[in-house]
Amino acid sequence: MAAEAQVGVAIGRPNMWLVSSGLGLYVLLMYGIAYYGVTTAAPRIAAEFSVPASTIFAMFTAALLSTAFLAPLYGRWMDEFGAARILLVGAILRAIALALMASSPNLFLFAVAFLVVQLLSQITEYDAAFACAVDIAGEQARTAMSGITLWGGVASTIFWPATSFLIVELDWRAMMLAYAGLMLIVCAIIAAWLGTIPRRPRLVERSDAVASADRTSQAPTWQLDQRFVLLAAAFAFGGIAANLPALMLPVLEGLGLGATAIVAGMVFGPSQTAGRLFEMLFGTKMHAVRVGIIASGAVAASLVILLVSNSAWIGLLFAVMFGAGVGVSYVVRGSVVLALYGTNDYATWLGRLGRVRLIVSAFAPFVLAAVMDLYGAWYVVAFCAMAASLSLGFFVWLARLPND
Repeated sequence: MAAEAQVGVAIGRPNMWLVSSGLGLYVLLMYGIAYYGVTTAAPRIAAEFSVPASTIFAMFTAALLSTAFLAPLYGRWMDEFGAARILLVGAILRAIALALMASSPNLFLFAVAFLVVQLLSQITEYDAAFACAVDIAGEQARTAMSGITLWGGVASTIFWPATSFLIVELDWRAMMLAYAGLMLIVCAIIAAWLGTIPRRPRLVERSDAVASADRTSQAPTWQLDQRFVLLAAAFAFGGIAANLPALMLPVLEGLGLGATAIVAGMVFGPSQTAGRLFEMLFGTKMHAVRVGIIASGAVAASLVILLVSNSAWIGLLFAVMFGAGVGVSYVVRGSVVLALYGTNDYATWLGRLGRVRLIVSAFAPFVLAAVMDLYGAWYVVAFCAMAASLSLGFFVWLARLPND
């Protein structure tokens, strides 16, 4: 019966390239507008409300911390109601909040609307898109995840220059209203279409750990917990290193790379895309944990070589390796949870890990900036290299755990 069910749900499955492209476009717009669009406009917004630009970025930190506590709840909602429905609700609410942000007469109302926009990130960006792909394709969703991150990888390429242009031609309020309309029309339509695709039965495919529990009638909660702790630690330490781009130019300049720092910064973005494309073409043939080892290893190695030499070629090699490793780590975030826990309660596991990731993302830029101010660029790189090495170690430990 299980085999028949698997065959039955496969009949009439949509083209996964279309699903991946739709989700990728959704994430591209959501991430590009809510992150790159808002941060690029931050100085103009701050000037209008007569506050330092750092105030807007402090709001980001508060929003990330708040979202961290909501992430597991969001995950349960996606498992219960379907990620496509949550994506639709998120698109509508985020567009409304963005419009309210654009029309706010004072800083308090702006801050409230801004907080809502950012609180919805967990149900409108990568994790929610990954959950929707799993709802539709089950264990076959891994390639779709790679495709989603390829789209999301060009968000900065599009929205940095687009926002810089629009904020001159329009004021920031008109620009945000236009972005809200883009969210509401394009993202809501994509989510509504995805909602018409039936979800795969949740009990057809099960993770190794859950299947083992069925066979032995002894739920291996210690093993599940051990895997979760190792994975959370790997993501947490990897997230510290992944926040280096916030300070990349001053750090590379502080190491004495000079003009190479600017070139390295330009190479970083395309290297992320190249890494994700390589993963999509070749990485899907490997276990997701092994891909995590390769990605974290590339990040750690790039930082170590930057510590021992400040030549121009080393700076460029660092940018390529670091960018590729960070780019692939976004795919690993979704694929490794699928590999370890299967499709059942996938979004719930993703939400639990999201809490750890968001807390790290909230504090890492400030910690790295503090290290930069107190000790200098070399120590920032050393700190990130240590964090990336710990991430690599936890992925290796995770790979050595028994499968049953």
